[in-house]
Amino acid sequence: MTSAASGVLVLFPGALGDAVCLEPAIAALAVSGPVTMYARGAAAEVARLYPSPVMVRSLDAVEIARLFAPADDLTTRVWLGGFARIVSFTGADVPVVARRLNATGRALVVRFPRPPLPIHAADLFLQAVGGPVAALATPRLLPGAATVRRDGRPVLALLPGSGGRTKRVPAELHATLAERWQRGGGDVVVVLGPAEDGEEDCWRPVGKIARPGSVEALAGLLAAADAFVGNDAGPSHVAAAVGTAGVVLYVSTTPAGFGPRGARVASLHLEHGVAVAADAAWQALRGRLP
Repeated sequence: MTSAASGVLVLFPGALGDAVCLEPAIAALAVSGPVTMYARGAAAEVARLYPSPVMVRSLDAVEIARLFAPADDLTTRVWLGGFARIVSFTGADVPVVARRLNATGRALVVRFPRPPLPIHAADLFLQAVGGPVAALATPRLLPGAATVRRDGRPVLALLPGSGGRTKRVPAELHATLAERWQRGGGDVVVVLGPAEDGEEDCWRPVGKIARPGSVEALAGLLAAADAFVGNDAGPSHVAAAVGTAGVVLYVSTTPAGFGPRGARVASLHLEHGVAVAADAAWQALRGRLP
């Protein structure tokens, strides 16, 4: 290690929910010095909301392309040599990449976790970097500016979508919960993302439609809401991490490996019909409100 080496380099290929689960590990790494994290898309946006300051770079950057290139490159060795510690969740199965990283003598190369997992992803990431694992790791995000008009009424954010169609619970369940909330004098905001293109007409009768243009805007909206109900998907991870009370609904997965984790979040697996599930979800939701 040279005297010029400083800070921590993190290479992370995960998506939105994965990046939320990574936050406790980043907080542990940041104790050692400034963190530079390479990610892409929504994961890069999530990293900008970590409580620990992180310099975010793109996984599509030229230095990453050189790292994965067949031929060795002095520029890559110099770049890697500038960091006191390297944690890579990519490249473990690419021999040339693993060799270059391990050659620094200060790199940890970890296979990206895939289900089924022995422990929750947040705990796994934290354990991988040597962080404390005595308690359950609970991710935290700093919300962006609030984007919900409250008008004096409590707001329920519905998160009915998911990039994985099998993770979506029946739309009737979300609609039933929205109706109960509105009967109690509250407002409902239906939050749609890129995976729900063209679904506005389906959800317009349920509540006001919102399409946040960024993860920061999504975090701000969810932090301003009084509660949320969502599927096992990235937006529910964000809602839990900004501290909003809510219920995550599971139909084809379980919370054990990658489920959203938060102090005020309940998990409910659908094993019966919509009416029974709606009653259980409503009781769990009410039990987590102030």
